[in-house]
Amino acid sequence: MTNIQKEEEWDAIIIGSGMGGMACGSALAHYGKKVLILEKHYVAGGMTHTFKRKKHFTWDVGVHALGEMGENRLPGKIISWLSQDKVKMNKYGDVYDTFFFPENFKFELPSSIDEYKENLLKAFPEEKKAIELYFEMVQQAGKSAKVHFFCRNMAKWAETLATPFLKGKLNNWIKLTTKEVLDELTSNEKLKAVLAGQWGYYGSPPSRSSFFIHAITIRHFWEGAYYPEGTSKTLADNILNIVHEKGGDVRLRTAVDKVLTEGGKVIGVRTAKGENIYAPLVVSAAGAKATVERLLPETEEQKKWATNIKGLSQSPCHLCVYLGFEGDIKKAGATASNQWFFNSWDQEKTLWDFKNKDEEPHILYVSFPSLKDPAHYSGDSNYHTGEVVTFVDWDYFLKWEETKQGRRGEDYKDLKEELTKRIIDHLKTHLPDLMKLCTYVELSTPLSTDHFCSSPRGAIYGLEPTPERFNCKDLRPQTPLKNFYLTGADVGTLGVVGALMGGVLTAAKIDKRIFSKIKGK
Repeated sequence: MTNIQKEEEWDAIIIGSGMGGMACGSALAHYGKKVLILEKHYVAGGMTHTFKRKKHFTWDVGVHALGEMGENRLPGKIISWLSQDKVKMNKYGDVYDTFFFPENFKFELPSSIDEYKENLLKAFPEEKKAIELYFEMVQQAGKSAKVHFFCRNMAKWAETLATPFLKGKLNNWIKLTTKEVLDELTSNEKLKAVLAGQWGYYGSPPSRSSFFIHAITIRHFWEGAYYPEGTSKTLADNILNIVHEKGGDVRLRTAVDKVLTEGGKVIGVRTAKGENIYAPLVVSAAGAKATVERLLPETEEQKKWATNIKGLSQSPCHLCVYLGFEGDIKKAGATASNQWFFNSWDQEKTLWDFKNKDEEPHILYVSFPSLKDPAHYSGDSNYHTGEVVTFVDWDYFLKWEETKQGRRGEDYKDLKEELTKRIIDHLKTHLPDLMKLCTYVELSTPLSTDHFCSSPRGAIYGLEPTPERFNCKDLRPQTPLKNFYLTGADVGTLGVVGALMGGVLTAAKIDKRIFSKIKGK
């Protein structure tokens, strides 16, 4: 075992360079902190990183649509501040999502709340009262998020005292599931399916998701969706600049094995290579569940706050098919708008049981990043990219959990080939002309998510957004273990922007001056 000098070289160590870790580290660096970010992957960025194949094709792994990136919106302001105005966001169209349901029912989600409401009223004119009440409820529940996260940045005892006075009806929005709210609003199953259609952005069906996260997600896109100009890679490239400028560092291929403690407080970390690195503060952006299960000393792992987090469920895992095209994909049916293909009106059908050879994926979420990025260069051959996501059960991949990437065996390769073919065959029924232009195909499984992001059970969004998750008072930036903090989506909300805000919330807990940025100043 190697020890770096016991004297603390860093003001803070952050475990993980996903959006939460980047945002936290960058925010602290903006206020003079010397931050060390440790990343197990060979590239920084977590779910915002990109990869390339055959020189012509570049895909993002987790950025498909970002809301609230306008200059007057808080997440947009935060991105501009952290990146020193170097990340440019492109609003990629008047329609950002398009639903395709059975019976040739097509529904477009426009970049305007008023047009969205108009589209719903045109499709369901007899449901005017329910639709208008729905928007009121989404507004109320969504706006309560500020109160919720303000309370989570208090000390736990202070939140307990403040809850009856500050949270009010917020607790009801958290406790109610999306299904309970929609069932109360209307008996029209098709309207409920359309209203719940964006569950893929938070991963849980209406019966399991808190209406709180549903409302936050719907409001998030009321002014449309954005994509980073120059691909999502520009996020890490620019947000991390300030870390280096202030004397910090981002070390790649450096997995953390354990958090080091002494005298009841955290003093640093031990890497997987046996290197001890010391700092007065340690922040884990590795996901709350992964942190308590894999990084804490055994004595701390058994404490109530940690077991409460371990008891929370993970969000589902996913398959993603990465597609490369040559030709005019717009003419063949591709759009900047994300395309959602549902094979049923039942939004409780989320996970594809691919062991049933006759079953098709219940949902295909199709994104074309090259059409969203004004900086994309398609070349003489008109190169473009697409991504196809569907959700599956982690248990089907358990047999390979202990295997190494690239060495999972022939049966795993055979399964990947089968899954790829079945997804492509299903996609061809929706976009037959487009698939004639496809020249490259590659599949990633939940094992990739677990390997590169250290996400237990390959969870795409970290903790599942259930009422239990948002009611867990142990899920907060500052842990009971002195000098140890959590950050990222699990202390914020789901997705890239949720992780962004979680990162800044944790930074503000460490340095109160950062609260001015959360207030939009």
